[in-house]
Amino acid sequence: MDFHQLKSAVSRTRAQRNVALAVCAVMLATNALLAFDINARSNQVILVPTNVSDGMVARGAFDKRYVESLALDAVYSLYNATPATADYGRDVITRLAAVKDRNALLTKYDDITKDMRERDISTVFYPRTIEHNLDKLEVVIDGDLQTFVNTVPVTNEPRRLLLGFVTEAGSIRLSFINSVEVES
Repeated sequence: MDFHQLKSAVSRTRAQRNVALAVCAVMLATNALLAFDINARSNQVILVPTNVSDGMVARGAFDKRYVESLALDAVYSLYNATPATADYGRDVITRLAAVKDRNALLTKYDDITKDMRERDISTVFYPRTIEHNLDKLEVVIDGDLQTFVNTVPVTNEPRRLLLGFVTEAGSIRLSFINSVEVES
């Protein structure tokens, strides 16, 4: 090997080394930017309602735990929501609602989710107490409703909800959900 070939081989090797170092530097910078992006993001977890199956009323008797479970599912589907989970909540309301009251409940649900989408907010309801009036098939749930923009809480207000049920085709179905003024 003469001097010119050796000099040419060393130049090629340096150029290859420089290209390899440049590629490594770009990969390192990309990984650093991705790590910064992941670290800068905040994640918000919204728990979706449970999946309650249809309950039967046996000879006119029903279990208050079952009615309570239906009430909580309805409240969670209505108020534990983000714009991304709105379709699931609507399906839950559709499944729980009485036939004659379904349109009114879905209209109310659609109004709430429209507002959530327009303002890009998420809500979470934390129940505190549950009162039963099984003679009237009513449940009152007291709790706190928190509203979030991204992951930042913007409001925390007490909420009292009255849920009414009807017996329909051998099962208990949701008839209405109303906010009741909270006593101070």
